[in-house]
Amino acid sequence: MADQEDKLGGNISLINFGVLEPAELIVVKKIVGTYVKKLSERANYKSLKLRLKQSEHGKSFLHEIDAEAIIVASQSEDGKNIVLSSSANDRSLFSALSEVLEKIISQTEHTSRSTKQVGGEMKRRQVKRLEE
Repeated sequence: MADQEDKLGGNISLINFGVLEPAELIVVKKIVGTYVKKLSERANYKSLKLRLKQSEHGKSFLHEIDAEAIIVASQSEDGKNIVLSSSANDRSLFSALSEVLEKIISQTEHTSRSTKQVGGEMKRRQVKRLEE
């Protein structure tokens, strides 16, 4: 079976989310929109791709979501692209979605800081210790 891809805006792809009920899809889009706003506040991101895999276990489904985000390493557009990826499994679709996007946000915060920023923080801590 071929993957079904839906686009949200120009840079967000939802793959295999078409199997969801319309009400579930609306909530998914709102959750993704909230996290994309957080992502864009923390880094210059180019794209976000989410892939849903469902497997039936008894009377419920296990939802596996894989996420891949591409961010630009520096503030300029010609910076190096960094690919971040994460995955989460849960019986609750919305919990899995939130978990995978939180992981992407966390990775973004750690990788988007420049060496100069980290060095500045280290200097400030060292000066603070000397003053104490």
